[in-house]
Order: sequence, then C-alpha cells, then structure tokens
Amino acid sequence: MRLFMLVTFILFSGKSAHSCEIRFNPPKVFVKYGGSAAASCYISQCNDIAGMGWESSFGGTGLKEGISTLNTTFDKVTDWNVDPKCFVSFLNDEQIPKKLPFTVYKIPDKVSMPKPKDPMRATYSYDLQCDVKDVAPANSLVISWYKGNKMFHEQNSTRQDRSPVDETFTTKLKVDVEDNGKEVWCEARLKFVPEGQSPPLNRSEIHVLKVFYPPAFAEPQNETLEKNAGSKISLNGTAEGNPTPIYSWHFKGPTQPEIQMENETGSILSLEFRNPGLYTCKASNVAGTTTKYFQVDTPTGGQPGT
Repeated sequence: MRLFMLVTFILFSGKSAHSCEIRFNPPKVFVKYGGSAAASCYISQCNDIAGMGWESSFGGTGLKEGISTLNTTFDKVTDWNVDPKCFVSFLNDEQIPKKLPFTVYKIPDKVSMPKPKDPMRATYSYDLQCDVKDVAPANSLVISWYKGNKMFHEQNSTRQDRSPVDETFTTKLKVDVEDNGKEVWCEARLKFVPEGQSPPLNRSEIHVLKVFYPPAFAEPQNETLEKNAGSKISLNGTAEGNPTPIYSWHFKGPTQPEIQMENETGSILSLEFRNPGLYTCKASNVAGTTTKYFQVDTPTGGQPGT
C-alpha cells in the first residue's frame, strides 16, 4: 500500500512539473539602454507548487510563495547581457525556469555615407558605403539603400554582438542615363519597434548623383535629303549628353575625301546648298562620340552648285 502511494505521488508530481505552463506579458521585452521596463510571469496547469520568482541582475525577486502571477520591474538597465528567467519551484524540490526574451537596444549615434564616385558613367556599377556607429544589438540591424526616393536594396547584419558595435555595409549601384541628378542615401533601423514608439529616423547625408553619358541624337541618326542647288538647308545635329556635347561638321563629296568644315561648331548647320554629298555631324563629350549622317543630293535632273 505504501509503495502504491509513493509511486502515485511521484507520477503525480512529475506530471505537475511537466505540464506546468509559464507565460509572459508582454511575450518579449525591448528596453533602451539605461531605460526601464516591466513584465509579468504567470503560470497555469501547475500543481504542488512551492512558489515562483524572477532571476535577473535587474528585477530579480527571489522565491515568492502562494502566487500564480508575479510582476517585476527592470529599472535603469545598464547590462547588455540581461537574461531574466521566471522559475517555478515545486514541493518535491523540482524547479522549472523559463527565459524571457529580453533585448537591450541602442539607436545608432550616427549613420553616414561617404561621397560616391563623382562623376559616374552610365551603364557602369559603383560601390556605395554606409557606416553605422554605436548600435545594439547587431543582429537586429537592417540597412536600407535608397535612390530617387525608392529603396533599391536591403541588408541585414550577420553579427551577433549584444553590446554596441560600429559596422560598415557596402552595395553595388548600377547607374543609367536617367539617374543623373537623383539622390542616394542609406538608412539604419532595428528590426523591432517597441510598443507605443515610432522608429527614429537614422538617415545618412544625401548625395546627388552626377552621371556622364555619351551624346544621343533626338532625330534618327541617318537622314537623306534632296535639295535644289542654291537653296537654303538646315541640318539638325542636336544631341543630348552629359556633359554638354561639342560639335564638329565634316563633308565628303562623291569624288573627294572627307574634310572638316571650318568654323562650324554648332549643333545645327545652316548654309546655301551647292555641293551634294555626305555631311557628317560628330557630337562628343568625355563619355563618347556619336555621329549623325546627312546624305544631301540634288533632285534628278537638278543642277549641283559649282
């Protein structure tokens, strides 16, 4: 009979410990370094309890008897490695602890982006850098990269430091013609947002992209025209490029080599038509040279100039 009662007691006690549920409110705690927070630990489906308590370098309570809920306050937390535990002690001296997810955080002191390469060339890729100073915890850090008010890349820190760190992130940016004049910057944030708070803005300085690209003609690159000798002609070689293109005009007759036309440095060539042949406009800048051809002939039966 005594053996039966002993076995029954052991089984009952073991079931009580293993089925006992420990819960927290809030389920997770986020506290700014030097700040304070509060949490509650409560239990359910527990029998033969001697008491419960909190173990922590901040907010420890020791064993409290005859309760099923225990509140605590973590005042002025200055330890990056706080790991509070709520524990339940049973009459058979068994104890069950449960760790409260607890994060001590610090907003970055500064987020900065060194000036990107200036100027850039269209269709090329360039390195961008974002420096984050004194932030914790590292594994909650997220970096967002922006160009022209749109995020184009996001990165997560892979470090596990719980105390403040300085960290540098890099990414590649491929620029195109339409990126000239757009703004770029980076932002740092922590993955969590403490309840009742808005995530603070941690933005780097803004840089304006200067993108060089070769000239491009607005009109088709090749044109064929027929003009009567002595008539006025106007050939439009206007091109868009960055920096602003410079122009040169060349002429090649049916039986003569190409020559550069002196004093013709504008985007539009206006003259009295006398010589049929190939007129060439070259638009150039540091990013490249683009050529446009104008084949100008007299109508069948017309007379070329002399």
